[in-house]
Parts: sequence; C-alpha cells; structure tokens
Amino acid sequence: MFPALLIAASCAIDFAVLSLLLRKSDRPLGFARAKLSLLLVALVATIKMPFFAWAAGSFFFGVTLGWVTLVAVTPIVAWRVLLRQDATRATRALAAAGALGLPALGLYGSFFEPRNLQLERVEVPIDVAHAPAEPLRIAVLADIQSRSVDEHLRTAVREAMRFAPHLIVLPGDLIQLESEAEYLAAVPEFRALLEPLDAPLGVYFVIGNTDTDELVARVFEGTRVRLLVDESVELEFGGRRIVLGGADIFQLSPSSPECFVSRFDRREADELRILVSHLPDHGLTWLGGAKPAIDLAIAGHTHGGQVTLPGFGPPVTLSLVPRAVAAGGLHRVDGRQIYVSRGIGMERGLAPPLRLLCPPELSLLTLVPARD
Repeated sequence: MFPALLIAASCAIDFAVLSLLLRKSDRPLGFARAKLSLLLVALVATIKMPFFAWAAGSFFFGVTLGWVTLVAVTPIVAWRVLLRQDATRATRALAAAGALGLPALGLYGSFFEPRNLQLERVEVPIDVAHAPAEPLRIAVLADIQSRSVDEHLRTAVREAMRFAPHLIVLPGDLIQLESEAEYLAAVPEFRALLEPLDAPLGVYFVIGNTDTDELVARVFEGTRVRLLVDESVELEFGGRRIVLGGADIFQLSPSSPECFVSRFDRREADELRILVSHLPDHGLTWLGGAKPAIDLAIAGHTHGGQVTLPGFGPPVTLSLVPRAVAAGGLHRVDGRQIYVSRGIGMERGLAPPLRLLCPPELSLLTLVPARD
C-alpha cells in the first residue's frame, strides 16, 4: 500500500509541474517551450527519485517512478496538449509522438520483450592444452528470478534440454519473493520446473542475491540439481579432467587464504577450470593480475542491465566489471575469459517489470580448442 501511495504522490508532482509549465498564456504553445517543459520535468523526476527510493527502501523503486513518468504521466499530458487550440503544429507533432509512442514503448518493454527469449549460441575458445578432445556443450540458465512459473520459464528449460548439453549451470537468483512463507508456497512449482534438467556431467547451482542455501535446497529436493557453495567438483570429459567451481556470493577478501575464488584460480595440471558465480566481479575484478588459471568464468546478476541505450550500453549494471562485459556475452579482459548471461527473468520486488533492447537469454555455450 505504501509504495502505491508514493507512486500516486510522484505522479501528482509530475502533473503539477507539467501543468504549471504548460499553462495557457497570451502566446501560442510553441515547440521550444514544450521541449523545455519536458526537460524540466525530467530534471524534477531525477531529483525526486532518490528521496522516494529512500522512502520505499529500494533503489529500484526510483526506476519504477521514472518508468511511470515516462510511459504514463507524459502521454496523458501529451493528449491534453493535443486538445489545446493554442498549440503550434510542431508542438502537436511532438505531443502526438508522446501520446502514441510512449504507451507503445511501455507495453513493449513491460509485456513483450521480457518474454522474447533469445537462444544465444556461443563458441568459446579454450587453450588447446586444457580443452577436451571434443566440443563441450554447456547450457546456462541464469537469473530465472521469478515469482511464479510460467510458459516463458518452461520454454527456457525445454530449449536447454533440446541443446543436449553435457553440463548445465544455473548462476543464481531462482525465486524472488518477499517472505519465506511465499517462497515455500512456490517451491513445488519451481521444483517441477527444474525436474527435467539433466546432463551427463551434472546440473549445478550457485547462490545469488535472492537465494539462501536452506530455501533453494528445498526446491532441489527430488531433482538432479546440486548446490555448490564455495566448493568444486571434478568431472571427466573428452579425455580431459574438468574442475568446476561454484562460488558463494559472499566472498572473503581476495587476500584471505580462505577466499574460495582466489584458491580456485590456481592450476594443478592441464585440467580445464570453469568458475561459476552469480557476480561477474568474482571472475574479473575479484582476481588479481596473476596469470589466470581459470579458463572460463560464467556469471549472471546484471541481467545485461535490463535496459540498454544505443551507443552507450546499460546505464545501470550493479557491478564493477566494464560496462561492455556487464551488458552480457563472451569477453576477454586482461587475459581472463568470462561469459555473462543476460538472464532468463528480471528484477522483481519494487522494480518495474521491464526490459528494453536487452531481451532475456538462454545461453548455449560450446567449448572448443582455440584456433592458432
């Protein structure tokens, strides 16, 4: 109820500011004045967002307010401008674009793109000294992050199995609900979602922001999913020993002898070493400049930013890795190779259900020997 009141108050402020700036006067409502009014409203929205986000106790709530201002408040005002007799032709054209285009943008970003699952097939080159004798297929289902199971999630699981993966990894954030009671009520349907997941080398999950060891363990009962918390498993494929490490989201200082990620970044022989973590930081910024022993890090968390701007990338990544890396895909930074998935789900809670120019993805990786 309180967030709804905050949204109403925010909308009232936006309406009041726009009404004041666009009030009738002796002069026609020109394009320059209309454009300046929109810029001033954007400034007011930017200033008030942190205060409302603080009141709601969530950074993402500020994003919700900005989204509501853009796709709901502004179009309503634009329709009012269209009905005014003193608006110039250029102003009417701007108002028509806002009245029609912004609601369409809202519908697309909130209802279409979040369900427009992309199958990202990526070939990952591995040093021939560590690569298996045959291509290794890995399905990555990152950030399922949902309140309930729907056809979008079932499609992701079906497509993952259609890939016939040798290995399946889930880099955290399975369910996002506000209370433990709600979480436990959702366990049966998420368990049913994960039951079909199976691969010769296993199915592995690491802890994300929305997970706890105890709760996800309840979901995995009766499935083939294994939880890795600061531990590694040894596998065999294509004549090569594979060491798969799963990092807990809460890491000690990299200088600590107890830090799992730092300890894992040490080669024992010619094995293939794969680190799975929720945070991409663990595969890049968390590690020093020493010669990498990890052949590939796989992560999620950023959702690709959920919103990307052409020519710039995601404005918000909540990660210290380079923006291009956080946006998703396969990257090599300072000799370290990392794949960041845009994820299947999206941020819930007080965040807007939104994706723009950043569709969800099921990542299908094929590890092959690097070509000279």
